[in-house]
Amino acid sequence: MGISLTWVAVEALPADEALLRLSLVKTAKDCVYPFKGVASHILPNDWFLVAAQRCDHRIANAKSMSALSKGCRAVACAIEEHVNFASVELWRDGARVWHVQHQGDEDNQSISSQGLLPQRFRELLATVEPEDSENLDGHFHMDIPLILAKELCGFRHDESNADFDNTPFEELAELKTKGSWWKLWK
Repeated sequence: MGISLTWVAVEALPADEALLRLSLVKTAKDCVYPFKGVASHILPNDWFLVAAQRCDHRIANAKSMSALSKGCRAVACAIEEHVNFASVELWRDGARVWHVQHQGDEDNQSISSQGLLPQRFRELLATVEPEDSENLDGHFHMDIPLILAKELCGFRHDESNADFDNTPFEELAELKTKGSWWKLWK
């Protein structure tokens, strides 16, 4: 058993605008991590986090990330711990800049990448520990996407941070759009 999570973070975009772009609204209810559903949290250095239970939530799909990253930078991260899966993407101005993914259920030492990768990716790959390593200070292939995500926006789902942990998440709901079913009756 493990965490199944999708999260996105956007830099220098007001929270209400980020939520509108993701078709989400605040509920004025607090929740704690890990949570069910979708929730948000303010991150340090002008980043805003939206996280959802499940590693395949729509907040990180290409359409959502394109909308979210218009005029700014945004990060998408997906984690499915029970199959040793992690991915991260950087988006800027509506387009994906790079993508890194580890899928450990296929090969515990595999990592795929695309785009204009940061130099840090190569450094992490060069210093990765073998899967059977007992070095607790080292990192594994699955850690690479998570480290890259944290270095961008300051969040990693499996690390505690007293400042962050002392502030609850805010529960979110899907934005209800006015349906046009009533036009059928005219």
